[in-house]
Parts: sequence; structure tokens; C-alpha cells
Amino acid sequence: MSSDVTSSQYDQRSRAAVLKVSYLLVVTAATFVLPALSATHSLRWFFVSVLLAVQVLALLICRVPTRQVLRPGWRLKWLFLFLIGSYTLLPPEHSAADLLLHWRVPGLGWVFPFNLTGLDRAAVMCLQILTVLLTSAVVRLTGSQDDLVHGLLRLGLPDLFVHSFDRTLSLLSGSDERSRRQAREVGEGAQHGALTALKHLLRGNIGGFVLSIKANVELAGSQSEGGDKPKLEARLAHDVAIVSGIALCMASFKMLKFLPGLPFASGHKAVLLFPLYVLAARLTYSRWGGTTAGAIMGVIGFLQGDGRFGVLEILKHIAPGLVIDLADPLVRRLPVWALGYCLLGLLAAVARTSTELALVFLLGARAEIYLFPAAKLVPNLLAGFLSGFVTVFVLRVFSREPTVQDHPRH
Repeated sequence: MSSDVTSSQYDQRSRAAVLKVSYLLVVTAATFVLPALSATHSLRWFFVSVLLAVQVLALLICRVPTRQVLRPGWRLKWLFLFLIGSYTLLPPEHSAADLLLHWRVPGLGWVFPFNLTGLDRAAVMCLQILTVLLTSAVVRLTGSQDDLVHGLLRLGLPDLFVHSFDRTLSLLSGSDERSRRQAREVGEGAQHGALTALKHLLRGNIGGFVLSIKANVELAGSQSEGGDKPKLEARLAHDVAIVSGIALCMASFKMLKFLPGLPFASGHKAVLLFPLYVLAARLTYSRWGGTTAGAIMGVIGFLQGDGRFGVLEILKHIAPGLVIDLADPLVRRLPVWALGYCLLGLLAAVARTSTELALVFLLGARAEIYLFPAAKLVPNLLAGFLSGFVTVFVLRVFSREPTVQDHPRH
């Protein structure tokens, strides 16, 4: 009887989790689609304002602190000012249709045209972004964080993602004593945590970074031994250990606040992250090892409130893995030379700005607004290029491992 009750509770929780994920996707889509349709364009203020008010009300009903409700908008204050300034001060795109207000500066005789139609468009865009951010907050801050996890697992995602995601979360949280004990033993024995690896890298020593990767892969692989979890097929078990260990390493570096708040250092962690994508693609039987590792890191980052664009921030982590997975069959046929991987890093760096590019595209913004993601692209390109040198070193070290060989793809 008790098992039936437990099973019923689990089913209800799973259905609620799926509804939560579906709500996130539907509201996000509606926020961008409704203002863009000609039939509903005239009512864009109404629709977007209602959707925004629903998210605020839901957060307040769930007793989310006001500070957390206001925080997403405050983090994007410069983007909002950029949008409003661009649409209000720049020449109108459709001069015949836009309403202009000419303001004469007292005593100077200068006349400034203010585009009121552009101001209206920019304000709606800001509300759209806020709605997406607060919808993400509703999913993340209400109920249990496990809701999103259960919802993703019930949506029929690939086994590699499901098992690797579950194992990575278990390792990050240290949910059982065995995981915690293994983490202490591996970490203390090798002395190569994420912070130690960064210190070695700053001194030009990449060995600590490689040891950190090996330790996390070893930890992820050892967790699958024993326990009450079902045994996985050999190739899947191998890929889950690799992807989980690399995703764990990614998350460890991602959580380090290295050079915080410096805009010119944006994307600097790509120097370490891109070699991990390449390694996940190279060491797994699966065709999508790098994409899976990036997706896991993106979802974990979303659960931790990382990034500024809510659920759209996950794209930033998936896109580089997708580029690297698609390019890997070609790259593996070429000699292992630094320039080739530097060029691959440049492509991955462009993909890493996909969140900002996708946001500007979904908003239907004018061409000048693309300057916002373009400004972030420059440091990302530099980091992506430099990552090629780290990638070559890491691949050469792992190619000498007796248990690690290039695997045929399905």
C-alpha cells in the first residue's frame, strides 16, 4: 500500500514538473511571438504587461523576496538604457511613420529630435526581456529545484543527457556519503581542485588542469560502481562517466568568480571551457558528447541563477558544444596542430554569444542593437583563439592514456 502511495506521489510530482517546464517554454514563446504578429501587434502592451504582471504576482504569492524579484531587471539596466537610448536618439527606421518630438535646448538654439515611436518600441522590448527573466525565476525559485530536473527527464531527452545530468547533480551536491568520501579522497590525493588548476595555469603550468579533469572523470566513473542504480550498457556507461566528469569540471570552473565585474575580461573562462568541450567530443562514443556536457552546464547554471538572460542563457553553453561536435569529425582527420584548434575556438566563441544574438533576433531589433553582442564578441574571440593552445596540450596528454582512444561515432 505504501509503495502505491509513493508511486502516486512520484507521478504527481513528475506531471507537475513537466507542466512547470511547459509553462516556461509557452510563456517565453508567447512573450516574443505575440508582439511580432500583425494581428496582435496593436495589443502588444496589453499582452506583455499581463504576462509580466502574472510572473510578478506568482513570485509574490510564493513569498519570493522583493529583492530577488527586482534583481533580474537591475542586472540588465545597461542593456535597457542602451535599447532606450538607441531607439529614442538614433534616426528613425521609418521616418514617415515615426512620431518625433523636437526639443530645443534653452539658450543654445540646438534642436534634438526624440523618437517617441522608437521609445515605445524600446519600452516593449524591455518588458519582454523582463517577462522572460521573471518567468525563469518563477520556475527556478518556486517549489523545489528538482522540479526542473524531473521535468527535463520526463520530456524524453537522450539517455546520455539524462544519466549524465543526474550523476553530475549528485556529485555536485554530494548527495550520498560515498560520493562525499570519494570526492575527498580524489581531491586530497591529487591536490588539483579547480582553484589549484587556475593557479597553475596563471604560472603557465597546464598539468594541474589536466589532473583536475582526470580526477573528475575518475570520480564520476567510480560513482557508477555499486549502489542500487540500474547498470548501463558498456558504451553508455563509459560516455556517462566522461560527460559527467567533464561537466563537473566545467561547473567547478564556472562557479569560480575569477576577475569578477571586469567587462573587458568577458568570456575569459572559455580558455578553459573550450578544451573541455573538445575532450568530451573526442572521448565519447556518442556523436554529441560536447553538446551534452554544455547542456548540463547550462541547466546547472540556470538552476544556480547564473547569467543575465534566464532560460535563454542555456544557449550560451549548448552552442559551443554543438559547433565542436559538428566540426570534430573533420578536425580529428587533421594533424594535431595548435592553429587548427585556435580556429575551432574562434568558431565556438562566436557560438558562445548566441544568447545575446538570439535575444536581439527574437526582439526584432534594429541593426544598431547588434552592437551590444558584438562588443562582447571581441574578448570571446581572443579567449577562443587562446583556448586552442590549451586544447592541443590536453589532447596530447589524454591520447597517451592507455584507456582513452578515439572512438567511432554512431
